[in-house]
Amino acid sequence: MNKYDKMLELNKKKSEEKVTSAVNTIREMVVEKEKVSIPKLMKKTGLSRGFFYKNPIVRSEIDRALEQQE
Repeated sequence: MNKYDKMLELNKKKSEEKVTSAVNTIREMVVEKEKVSIPKLMKKTGLSRGFFYKNPIVRSEIDRALEQQE
């Protein structure tokens, strides 16, 4: 495995960790009946606004949480 492949693997792992962190935070907020919003998620996770809008897994989890809260 060359350096490029290792770098890709490391980036993929970091990305997966960010997704897991975001999804877990969203689910915790739902369980605690806390209103889910992008600014709150940014503050709790330290991730960027764009991450929550651009990542399809996280975006679908946010949409699901918002539907549950209505």
